Amino acid sequence: MTSLSCIAEYSTVVKDVVLTIAAVVGVFVAVKGLSTWNRQLKGGVEYELTRRLLKQTYRLREAIKGVRNPVMWIGEMPSPTPDEAAAMTKDQIRFYGMSSAYQKRWDKVTEVRTDLQTELLEAEAVWGREAHKQFDPVFNLQHELWVAVHSYITACNPDSSEGMRDTMNKAMRMNRDILYEISGETEDEFSSDIAKAITSIESYLKPHLRK
Repeated sequence: MTSLSCIAEYSTVVKDVVLTIAAVVGVFVAVKGLSTWNRQLKGGVEYELTRRLLKQTYRLREAIKGVRNPVMWIGEMPSPTPDEAAAMTKDQIRFYGMSSAYQKRWDKVTEVRTDLQTELLEAEAVWGREAHKQFDPVFNLQHELWVAVHSYITACNPDSSEGMRDTMNKAMRMNRDILYEISGETEDEFSSDIAKAITSIESYLKPHLRK
């Protein structure tokens, strides 16, 4: 075999080795790049989901606070139509305005809760059932407030039977008084419970903002 033949054969082997190495390196880089892209994509999805969940949580907090506002403005309390009012007593007209105002306040809670539930479905898909469990304390407090509002409205309804009003008044005396938010130096236990529940949610969610 001539020197030229040896050189040609050697060059071919070297070329094949280089191409093989390049192919292996290319696959490695591609796999690593895909892995990095997947992590970045997952991190971006979790970041946006966390941001939306926190936003809806704060909206729920403010909606609950709105229900508990002890001041009910005249503009919140609609009046029945003249034809409706003609067939109503003064107590019924007053109750119409008050109950309608509470209904509007609670509609806001329902709206936010619905939006939050939608986000929690995605959170459960990403993080599992544990994500949903983090919200149980604040949802339980929301239900407690609903019971208090429902009992109060039923007790105030002039069309409720005397027995029903007595039952609702007894229920309100047995449960803690959370209908109105307390301001000033006196501690508002219900507001503190809401704050603690939200702090727990923040502790669970905020690490995902740093991914």
